[in-house]
Amino acid sequence: MNILGIDTSTDNCSVGLVRDGVVIRKKSERGRSMASERLVSLIDEVIVEMIPFDQIDAIAVSIGPGSYTGLRIGLSTAKGLALPGRLPVLPVPTMAVLESVARQDIDSDMVLLIKSHRDLAYHIRSDRECFLDLKEMTVNYDSFSEIFEKYKDISMFVSPSIIEFPTGKQVRTIYPEGDHVALLAHRHYEQLISLSKPDLEPLYFSEFEAKKWTPQPQSG
Repeated sequence: MNILGIDTSTDNCSVGLVRDGVVIRKKSERGRSMASERLVSLIDEVIVEMIPFDQIDAIAVSIGPGSYTGLRIGLSTAKGLALPGRLPVLPVPTMAVLESVARQDIDSDMVLLIKSHRDLAYHIRSDRECFLDLKEMTVNYDSFSEIFEKYKDISMFVSPSIIEFPTGKQVRTIYPEGDHVALLAHRHYEQLISLSKPDLEPLYFSEFEAKKWTPQPQSG
């Protein structure tokens, strides 16, 4: 199975191609407005260099939280590419993607952070003993002072955003990547395929409360 993965949730515009759970090609470019400027070109470069587009079986996209504009560009592009061949569009939570990338180098408990605006950020704890559960993933939304108070016992923080951290806290700048979107989509294909539907929308988690990402089977 060939899965194309797209992540435009941050300033990192990233595309990856996975075949049967193995990454065979990936490309990323970072910068403001990169999703609107380079996403289609990156997809074309990844696909053309590897396989004909008609051999793609599914398109996976990072669904949020993250940049409002970036998420909409990524999802609308995925839907547009999927439409002619009626390919499934598989929504992968961005926090799971960020965790997947971070776990390549970090084996301790950590907090995943994605900055929203002002002093607010989306956050979730990731324990080293297990990966986040895609079936029920609670993403919180708080001020940085509240976040650092809440996670007093955690020293490792991971974020694609520039954040001023207090003394004693470590921060790793890590970005979600398109190949990890595709890898997670392959791993959780049976769960995510039920969420592929025309009215799929990004998950913004924009209110001041915890939000639980609970997949709902497609009706009909």
